[in-house]
Amino acid sequence: MGEMQMPPHWKVVKLGEYCEKPEYGYTASATKQDSGYKFLRITDIQDGTVQWNNVPSCEVDKIKIDKYILFTGDIVVARIGATTGKSFLIDDCPQAIFASYLIRIRTKHDLLPRFLNFYFETETYWQQIDAKKGGKLKGGVNIPIIKNLLVPLPPLLEQKTIAHTLQTIQKAKETCQRELELERERKAALMQYLFTHGTNPEFNTFQKTRFGKAPQHWKIVPLEKCAFIQTGTAKGRKFQDSETVILPYLRVANVQDGYLDLSEIKEISIRKSEVKRYSLEVNDVVLTEGGDPDKLGRGFIWEGQIPNCIHQNHIFAVRTNREILLPEYLAYLVQSDYGKAYFLSVAHRTTNLASINSTKLKAFPTLVPDISEQKRILTILQICDRKIQALEKEIALTDELFHAMLEQLMTGKISTQPLTETYV
Repeated sequence: MGEMQMPPHWKVVKLGEYCEKPEYGYTASATKQDSGYKFLRITDIQDGTVQWNNVPSCEVDKIKIDKYILFTGDIVVARIGATTGKSFLIDDCPQAIFASYLIRIRTKHDLLPRFLNFYFETETYWQQIDAKKGGKLKGGVNIPIIKNLLVPLPPLLEQKTIAHTLQTIQKAKETCQRELELERERKAALMQYLFTHGTNPEFNTFQKTRFGKAPQHWKIVPLEKCAFIQTGTAKGRKFQDSETVILPYLRVANVQDGYLDLSEIKEISIRKSEVKRYSLEVNDVVLTEGGDPDKLGRGFIWEGQIPNCIHQNHIFAVRTNREILLPEYLAYLVQSDYGKAYFLSVAHRTTNLASINSTKLKAFPTLVPDISEQKRILTILQICDRKIQALEKEIALTDELFHAMLEQLMTGKISTQPLTETYV
């Protein structure tokens, strides 16, 4: 940090010189009874936010309240665990004290807390933390480490401008995230309606199924009557003298609810004679056989993104008869409340996990409107998906912008002096 090129009018200071004495938190047990004091723990801080309504209370010795109470502008840093070194700025909170696995930092006038909290997201900060612990933070963070951290110290007006700029980008991202959540809720509501009422207002009679009502004119048939279900290959098989090939394969981790995560594709050996048997084809609906109960039967469409790709035995490939059942329609039906209700009803359950087999999948009572109505349903839901994808891309780009600006602003490579008049 000391060797980093920064504007000549900036300082590099030890954090301990610009904050009051850092404090370890209070050792206590959370209670469901309202003591008047919230008890902030590491586990209450998720993705940089705290839902204060969900934070429990604790009994606290009145003599110790002043030592452990939190004020707006305080920063808490995780001492140990998976979030070691992560910080959280107290923006607005009820009466609260902080738990022992947190360290509280209260800055002095010359160092703005929001500026410091943004600094705690930089690569430079994490390099310092890692170096002081000898790598990977195995021993956690303590007060001496915090006090000896080197931090940049621009003039106050520049700190304000830097913090305001980064906060503006953050708020733009948060707005997109809220919009994304609403769009996902909208899609779920539309799926519920469409697979219950259909798209044709002229038909207003319904049939009862085990998992809710459906339009009277829709057929309900076992999935095996309108699709071929292909099982996958197992890992660790022995092939002896058989000729083998190494191919990319789709794993459970790649198959998510409504999309495929292809960021990491692994390879597997199979017999050369089995390639066709286990190969994925464009427009296959790929579904997982098990996992968390709320994600059972998750999956979506395979579009041939990776050539010569096969799939493992924990994933089914469903190949529909497109004259009767469109694969895209089936993928949405499986995602719907109707599909999830069926899979949960027939799943084999163990602790926190559930699974189905090919027999249960073949028996899935598929709601089958005519092809024209399937296409209308697809059109509506695909509009939602395009909006969701656009918002996800916007969030990713905004996040990239934030981190790029963070490093540039915190080293003074981008000057904010022309903007400081805003705060005069």
